[in-house]
Amino acid sequence: MSSVIIIASIIVLLAGLVCYAFITQTISQKRQQKERLLMALKSRVRNFKFMLSGFPPGFLPKDLTLLVQRSVLQSLEQLSKLEPGSKDHTEDIQMITQQLAETQRHPTPSGQPAALDNPQKARDIRACLEELYKFIFHLESKKMLPKPQADIYRSMIRQLVLQLTVDSYTLQGRIARDKGKLRLAIHHFDLALKLMTKERNNGQFDGRIMQIRVSIKDLEDRLLNETSETAETAEDDAEPTPINSEWDKFAQDDESWKKKQIYD
Repeated sequence: MSSVIIIASIIVLLAGLVCYAFITQTISQKRQQKERLLMALKSRVRNFKFMLSGFPPGFLPKDLTLLVQRSVLQSLEQLSKLEPGSKDHTEDIQMITQQLAETQRHPTPSGQPAALDNPQKARDIRACLEELYKFIFHLESKKMLPKPQADIYRSMIRQLVLQLTVDSYTLQGRIARDKGKLRLAIHHFDLALKLMTKERNNGQFDGRIMQIRVSIKDLEDRLLNETSETAETAEDDAEPTPINSEWDKFAQDDESWKKKQIYD
């Protein structure tokens, strides 16, 4: 065999190896890309399901409920294409489609949602609102949601966080009052009062403001009339309020919400 044939054979072999390596790498990259997409979609669906189950009935406005349900449905449809043999996706699609139809049929709830009566529930709801807030920025950045509509949704969420914060202060005030910690109760009620007074619009909180003022006056009278009150410790006065400073984070457009999220 001549040296020319040997060299040509080596070149062909090397070219074949290069092509094989390129094809293998491409297939591996596509597989990894598909796995990342699957993980992101499944994580998104879990988050959305957590939102839908985490909000009390009537807490989330109809428009935001429809946004979450449509997003779940879209993610599930993508998953069903990537995993066509999964019965779970098909069943979830049927369930969400039914929920979406029911939400569309029902009228928009009127009035304020019921006040919360559980501190842990308040923290869970706030976590859901944070995720929804981030997701709206994601939709806007991907041109899937026009800015005017995104601003409307963000305004809705800020109002919900305002309501949630007021509920949290009031709830902690009631808990402190029931424990006989009158000064701590006044502190929490006063925080709720100041926030409602600052943020109220068109008489939004007028009824609750009157109730809180009556509660504070009653507690102050009890403090004056008690001759042998048990001293409250500094630790009691510093008892943490889970959402004490959180309203300020929603009161303005924080750039941190726009950072890369799992939705990307």
